[in-house]
Amino acid sequence: GNVQKLWHATKRQCNLGDDGRRLRICADTECSLCQIIRTSYQKNLINHCPPRFGVGIYTSTTSSKKQVNFKVQGQYGVLFVYGWMDILNDVAVGQPYRTRKADTGRISAPKGYDSVCGLPGSGLKFDETCVYDDDAIRPRYLILYDADE
Repeated sequence: GNVQKLWHATKRQCNLGDDGRRLRICADTECSLCQIIRTSYQKNLINHCPPRFGVGIYTSTTSSKKQVNFKVQGQYGVLFVYGWMDILNDVAVGQPYRTRKADTGRISAPKGYDSVCGLPGSGLKFDETCVYDDDAIRPRYLILYDADE
C-alpha cells in the first residue's frame, strides 16, 4: 500500500538524548517521547485538544510543526532541555480522505478510506495526516535539536 515517511512532534519530560550520552528512556508516564519508544503509538494515550479530525494519531510532511524547545534549571544546577521532539515514522496512509474541513467527532476514516489528510487552509497552516489504527504507524527515527542554535 501507500506507506509514507511522516513526522510526529511530541513532548518529553526527560533529558533523553541530551549531549548524546543520555540514552535510557524514563519511567515518567507524562513523557510522551519515552512512552512512544517503549510501546509505539497508542491513540488512547495521545492528547490533542481539540482534535481536528477526531481521536487518532497525527503526523505531517512538515517537520517540527511544534519546534519549541525550552530550558529549565535542574536540581543540581545542570541545564536540561525539555520540549518537543520530532519522530520520523512509517505511516500506512493507504487511501487518504483529503479535506479542509474539521470533523472533531471522527473515530475512523470515512468508508472507503484508510486515513484523513487535512489540507492547508481554513485554519490549518500545514498538512496533517490522521490514522486511527495504532498499527498504521511505526516510529523510525528520533530527531533531537540543539536548543542553543
